[in-house]
Amino acid sequence: MEARIRLGTSVCTILFFVILAFTGSSGLAAAPDPAADLILVNGKIVTVDRNFSIAEAVAIKDGVFIAVGTDREIRGLAGPGTRVVDLGGKTVVPGFTDGHAHMDREGLKYLYPSLEGARSIQDILKIIEREVKNKKPGEWVVTMPVGDPPFYAGVPGTLQEKRFPNRWELDSVSPNNPVYILGIWGYWSRPPIVSIANSYALRLAGITKDTVPPYRGITIVKDPATGEPTGVFSENSYVPTVNFSLMKVAPRFTHELRLAALKDSMRRYNAAGTTSTYEGHGISSEVIRAYKELWAKGELTVRSHLVISPTPSKSVRPELEEMVRDWAPYADGSGFGDSMLRIGGMFIQEGGDPDVARLTKQEAPYTEWAAYYYDALSPDKFRDMVYLAVKYGLRVNTIAGDGKSLDAALSLFEEVNKTYPIADKRWVVEHLQEITREQVQRMRRLGLVATGNAAKHVSISGGARLKRMPKERQAEFTAYRSILEGGVPLVLATDNVPIEPLKAIWAAVTRKDWYTGELLGAAEKLTREQALRAMTINGAYLTFEENVKGSIEKGKYADLAVLKEDYLTVAEDKIKDIEVLMTIVGGKTVYSKAEFTAGREE
Repeated sequence: MEARIRLGTSVCTILFFVILAFTGSSGLAAAPDPAADLILVNGKIVTVDRNFSIAEAVAIKDGVFIAVGTDREIRGLAGPGTRVVDLGGKTVVPGFTDGHAHMDREGLKYLYPSLEGARSIQDILKIIEREVKNKKPGEWVVTMPVGDPPFYAGVPGTLQEKRFPNRWELDSVSPNNPVYILGIWGYWSRPPIVSIANSYALRLAGITKDTVPPYRGITIVKDPATGEPTGVFSENSYVPTVNFSLMKVAPRFTHELRLAALKDSMRRYNAAGTTSTYEGHGISSEVIRAYKELWAKGELTVRSHLVISPTPSKSVRPELEEMVRDWAPYADGSGFGDSMLRIGGMFIQEGGDPDVARLTKQEAPYTEWAAYYYDALSPDKFRDMVYLAVKYGLRVNTIAGDGKSLDAALSLFEEVNKTYPIADKRWVVEHLQEITREQVQRMRRLGLVATGNAAKHVSISGGARLKRMPKERQAEFTAYRSILEGGVPLVLATDNVPIEPLKAIWAAVTRKDWYTGELLGAAEKLTREQALRAMTINGAYLTFEENVKGSIEKGKYADLAVLKEDYLTVAEDKIKDIEVLMTIVGGKTVYSKAEFTAGREE
């Protein structure tokens, strides 16, 4: 009997310590969750979860949301080291994902002096004269284009003289320094692209009255009386090539400048509430290198998904196939990388100007403003490249800006799908500006994802495009609502013009012309919920990350933006002007307005 009691006691003792090991020192209940690192209270938290629920507060630890709920519930997770911020009733939304960002380009715009605000040639000369004073004789003076960013619209009509300055006028303030006024990136506005050089710069470039343009799209403007070049270059293209040919002697974006510009770009995108980007147009090796270097230093503040830009004008076999084969282990499927930097998929587009491709290719890997390689693909080569991509498991990204190009892409994808099923691969069709309901259903059956650059394609250039379309086809114009209601995921994007997601959201919600306020296709207006989803959770779907980001839910990355006005109730016309007060990525504050944060921490 005594032995049985001793045995029973020993067993109980063992069980006690086993329970202790699993439940904590009390042996009665699990240890409480550790205290949060950061708590935001007294806000309107628009979670964008499945039910589009609204909460009051949120708790963050180790870079993820650990709880979302009422102030009382969330305050209970505070500990001695918890930072508590009173939102003062402000609205919080998930961090924005820009589905077609060109983020690296933004910081490049601020490397050179701006001519913004110049309203006469004399104004331009004053800016150049100021820059010359800070240079030694022989050093280059390079400026941004004539006009006001981000669109550089209306030049040279915005100048008093209604013309561009010429070489001799630039010489008057810079006789001993080469001067080059850059041309715009054509997609900021529309051709022609105009750049200007003074006499010193022309001399260094070897340009005389006998110089022949490298292709038909470039005009070397000449004085009608003497035949001498005026220093003005005009290019009838969206992709500038003067810097790759006639003026390639001018300073270029170095690796160091790209690093500095990318850091500045991220700062500006964070200030707009952007926490993730997708570079579906492709990224060249020189720009991937800049991303990778900042990633290795832990300096990325925007989660970046990069798509490969294939080396241009290569034969599909064997040259390009060797490249794709070697990239495939890193870029197939959802890509390779971590939560801050991922590389996956390949950009392929039919069409293009062979002369532009020839001139830009000869300077590879340099890509100037583009950051991707430009190519001109015949339908046959486009087909071969798509088959090559699917053979090695690379997700295809393509641009289809009109109904004809979209139909061609869908027909090819349907052909591919018979041999290599792609319905779960989330191939991407970008820049959608014309689409029929029948094409929407074809996209749905193929499992495609759509991206739309609402501010640019609807509000900035949409009015002119809509007027060019036959009346019976105008319902196809940027049919974002039809895309969503047809079962195709739509991701909104900025295309870098302008960079603020809230302007893209405004364009999708109001469908108004940027300049005139004219309504452009009211039937395709998105609701506020649809538009916000298209810039958050749908963007996460685009990068195969809908389970870890894109909404404010327990267990997801703590990415969010605090807004000054309530996105859900502010007047529609004011959505584009909502100010971002704070942006958080992975629980870290990457942007905040000093006047907002001052005195808000408890």
